Amino acid sequence: MEHSLNQPNPILTLLPMILIMIPTFFIIRGLAKAKGKDMTLWTVLACIPFVNFIVLPYIVGVPSKILEDKMDKIIELLSKQEPK
Repeated sequence: MEHSLNQPNPILTLLPMILIMIPTFFIIRGLAKAKGKDMTLWTVLACIPFVNFIVLPYIVGVPSKILEDKMDKIIELLSKQEPK
């Protein structure tokens, strides 16, 4: 199949989006792991074009589940101590 000079190559058209998507994929996956979120769900969402640009600010701003659990343990231990 011969390409006309007026029609761009579809692979080259998608290349910029793919090049932007790859680092975004790894960033979202790493943040999900660091924040104790479901990595499979966030990895799949990171693979969907344009959705990943919505997911990225969300995953950056969401509180860390790991840190929340640590804070809950500290509060629980402090509440068990006898007041002086």
